This record gives sequence, C-alpha cells and structure tokens, in this order.
Amino acid sequence: MTQQKNMLIVWRFVLGVSLSTSLGFSAFEFQSVGWAAAAANIRVVGAEHPDRLMINPALLKQDFQCQTGFQYSRPFDGLDLQAGSLAMRYYIRTRPVISGFTYFGDEFYSEMMLTSGTAWSISPGFQVGASLNLFRLSVAEYDTHVAGSFSASMSLALTEKIQLGSVLQHVAQFSNSMSLPQRFHFGAAYDSGLMLLLFALEKEAALPLDVCVALVTSPKRKWQFAIGYRDLSRSISAGWRLRFGNFGMHYTSVINPELPISHGLGVELIFP
Repeated sequence: MTQQKNMLIVWRFVLGVSLSTSLGFSAFEFQSVGWAAAAANIRVVGAEHPDRLMINPALLKQDFQCQTGFQYSRPFDGLDLQAGSLAMRYYIRTRPVISGFTYFGDEFYSEMMLTSGTAWSISPGFQVGASLNLFRLSVAEYDTHVAGSFSASMSLALTEKIQLGSVLQHVAQFSNSMSLPQRFHFGAAYDSGLMLLLFALEKEAALPLDVCVALVTSPKRKWQFAIGYRDLSRSISAGWRLRFGNFGMHYTSVINPELPISHGLGVELIFP
C-alpha cells in the first residue's frame, strides 16, 4: 500500500510538470545522477567531472586527460524507477569534445537524451560552448516523442578564484511532435583553497526562478564531500567522492520533502 501511494505521488509530479510546462525534462531534476547531484545539480561551473560538461561544454579545457564517467541511481527509494548516465570527454584531433547518454524511467515511463558538445577559446579565461541534443520521451500506451535541440554556453574566469558560467538549453529546437522547455542557467564559483562555494540561478519556462547553493571540499583532495540545497523543490543533497590514481568513485543522496529519498553511485576512469 505504501509503495502504491508513493508511486501515485511520483506520477502526480511527473504528469503535473509535463502538462504545465511541456513533455520534456519532467523528471531529470530529481534523478540524482552524477557527482553534481551532491552539489545541488549545479553543473554550469566547475569542470572536475564529465557530467557537468554535458550541460556546459564551455568548461572543456585543452589540457585535460580523456575521461569516462558512469553513474547509476535509484530515484525515490522503494520504487521501480532507475536512472543512469555515461559521459566521455575526449579529443577529435586537437578539439575537446564531451559526449554522453542519460536515462530515467521504468517500464511505463522513460526519458533518454543523447548529447555532444565542444568549446572554443575566445580569450584567456573566456570560452564559449555549443552542444547538440537528441531527446526521447516514451509513455506506456502512448506515442513516443522525439526532439532535437541546440544549446549554447559560456565560461568566464574572472580571477584565479572566481568563475562564472551560463547555459541556455534548447535555444533552437527541431521537432514537430514535442516542445522542449528552454532553461537558463547562471552560476558562480569561488575557490577558497579549502572549499569550493557554488551558487546558481535557474529559470525554466512557466516555472519560478530556482536558487541553488552548494559547498564542496577542494577538488585537489582525494576525498571530497559536498552538500547542496535547491530552493524551488526544497531538496537537500549530499555525497562523497574518492579518487586514487586514474580511478574514482562517488555516492550521492537527494532528499526531497515530498518524495522518497534518492541514492546514486558512480565510477570514473581517466586515460593517460
């Protein structure tokens, strides 16, 4: 009985967002996939993990090593929902590229997205990025919807300690059956040396402005902790990340007052 009640809560949320905004990204906010979920899913600043580059490819640098990150999550503990992603950053000749795949859903409802992006350096500390996205939404007993989009992003290092980033998702769309809501992200990061302070504003069509804050221990440490808060959903997130050599792993948890807790695990591989 409890599981059925929780499932009704989830479906009310999913369908409510779908009907009030559009049939796109209705559940990705709470899926708890990737290390960024521990820091309130702020993915427009900070480039220490490939899942952030999938949203803001302007964070790509020329001096990185090829890296692959795999994430798996059980959103809303006790339900049959699953989520996962696979992200790879690599070079095509001398151009840095990020490509990835993201999934959320169960046997009745599923969302899948493929994305690939790159970056261009405009001046020292200032980069712009662009990505192409392919989104697929499937609901049991209904038609499957597919849409493509183009997203633009930027990254600006004001000083060695302060970084800004912004993303406009789905600025141009290619679909006759589904409209993806445009979403604007703006973020700032301050690196104190011991801690990384993150702040972000997000605005999606028909939804109020979302304020996100997070605190992450220094990315230079082998063992990292992160905690974050999202104002719109009133969700609290936390997690840890351990790196040794060319291998890393992390755990994330997202607590939403209206939904069951979400858990996520991930591994990372760096190729010299």
